[in-house]
Amino acid sequence: MELLPLLLIFAVMMLPLLFLSSRQKKMQQKQLELVRQLGVGDEVRTHSGFFGLIVEAYDDVVVLESEDGTQTKWSRQAIAQQVDPVDPEGEASDDLAEGEADDAGIPGVTVSEDTPAEDDPRRDRL
Repeated sequence: MELLPLLLIFAVMMLPLLFLSSRQKKMQQKQLELVRQLGVGDEVRTHSGFFGLIVEAYDDVVVLESEDGTQTKWSRQAIAQQVDPVDPEGEASDDLAEGEADDAGIPGVTVSEDTPAEDDPRRDRL
């Protein structure tokens, strides 16, 4: 009878661990499924922050190509997520409303045109 309260306390302490463990397993399964669906032509980001395009895909290895054309082999487990390709020309021009200039800048930031960039005291001198 003295063991019953101790076992009950132990069981109550272990319940949150079981719930967290099952949630983590679901997340791992979801990540694994995402990585399995990736193929040649998909742009991805690895857990270390490397961005690359999949140029070859095998069972558990992919070959990623960087922007400068360098190709490296990576484990599929190293892939964190798929990156949506960005159209640098089309996206910026579509977001601008009619009448807005391309050099509108950052909202809320004003730049003085009075002082030339060479004379700006905040600039590092080489």
